[in-house]
Order: sequence, then structure tokens, then C-alpha cells
Amino acid sequence: MFNTQFFFITILLLLFVFGTFYYRVPRTSIPLFLIYIYFVFISDRSNTIDEIILNDESDNYRSKTLSTDKESKSNDIVVKPIKPTFEPKPLTFDLDNEKVVKNKNLAKKLVKSNQKKKKNNDIEKKIALSGSELVLKDIIICKNIAQRTPVGADNIFTNNVDSLYCYSRIKNPGEKKEIKHAWYYENKLMTQVRYNIKKSNTYRSWTKKTILPSQIGNWRVDIHDDNGTIIGSKNFKIVKIEN
Repeated sequence: MFNTQFFFITILLLLFVFGTFYYRVPRTSIPLFLIYIYFVFISDRSNTIDEIILNDESDNYRSKTLSTDKESKSNDIVVKPIKPTFEPKPLTFDLDNEKVVKNKNLAKKLVKSNQKKKKNNDIEKKIALSGSELVLKDIIICKNIAQRTPVGADNIFTNNVDSLYCYSRIKNPGEKKEIKHAWYYENKLMTQVRYNIKKSNTYRSWTKKTILPSQIGNWRVDIHDDNGTIIGSKNFKIVKIEN
């Protein structure tokens, strides 16, 4: 059992196990131990078979020498040991698999970030082509404003609401400018509210409109800059409340 091949396989196993701990993949050492135990079993079994064959042929040799001295002198017994059929194969470890997964996730995040930046740039380009320096970041129709935040935002409202608000967030990179909220009911202008916005990266403001119970249908609010250019619009609907 303890021969040169056994010591070579044992040293090779220890080197592989050291490699698994060095590259922080200790779980891969489990199949190595299983392969090593299998090798020891096969090696021990092959040695046993060799001994049986040797003993068997030595018995035949003794029987032949007893029968005749001439035949024993003329015949030579050649014993060929059985070579083990197991050959150790090197194991490979996919240590970069985890890095590939992380790189894919990072690439997806970068693509989403680039798409968002491109969308914002497209909006700013459209505004620049229209001749306005103002950039509308958001426009919301809601039932109330609390702490400068829209409350009850929606696109469909019932005709039992007393009034609605148009909330907007606008970027003004330059000096103070005048903007206008124009409220339309069935494409008919109902009211216009003008006010000034200061220089700000995100200037929050809103206007209020009283809604009559009979004003059921399609509504719209357009936001104009000081040149009369529409920098944003929002559609909403008033429906009849069910009894």
C-alpha cells in the first residue's frame, strides 16, 4: 500500500488542498478527499490482487517442480504486476465566476444611470431649442399641499372636490423669471396665474383652481415661461361621483 505512487498522490492532494484555502474556496477540497479515498481503495485492492496472483502462480510453480525436474528447469515463470487503472487528473477552479457576476450587475447599473442622464439631457436640449432657460422637472395635480409636498396626487378626481392644485418643480439657472399656469377645461381657458421664480436648481411652486361640481370632463394645465413657450403640460379628468 505505501509505495512511491501513494506518497506522490498524497503530496499532490496536500498541494491542492492548500490551493483551495489560498484562493478561498475550501469547499472544493471535499471532492479532492473523496478522490483520494477512492484512489487508496483501488490501490490497496490492486495490491491484494497482485499478491493473490503471485501466490497462485508460485503454487503452480511448486506443483510443476514436484512433478518433474526437467520441466521446472525448462519453463520460466514470468509474473507481470497489474498496473493501476486510475490516473490522477488536475482539477480546475472557476475563481472568476463571482467577479463576472459582479461585473454584469455593475454594467446594468451603469446602463440605467446613463439612460437616466440621457433622458434628462434630451429634456434640457428640447427646452434649449425652444429658447427657454427653464427646465420643468415635475408637474403634479393634487388635492392639497402640505409642507411644500403634494398630497392626494392623481390623474382622475371626482366632482365633489372643492379645488385642485398644480404643483411644479422647475430648474432656473439664470435670473428671476416669470412663469404662468394656464388652466383649461375641455380645451377652454378658465384661468391664468402668473408668478416669479428665483434662481434655483429646484424651485417648488403651485397654483390653485376652484372646481365646480358641474365641471365634469377633461382638464389640462400648461406651464409657460416668460416668452410664452410651453415648458410642460399635465392632463387630468373630473368624473361624476357615484351615489
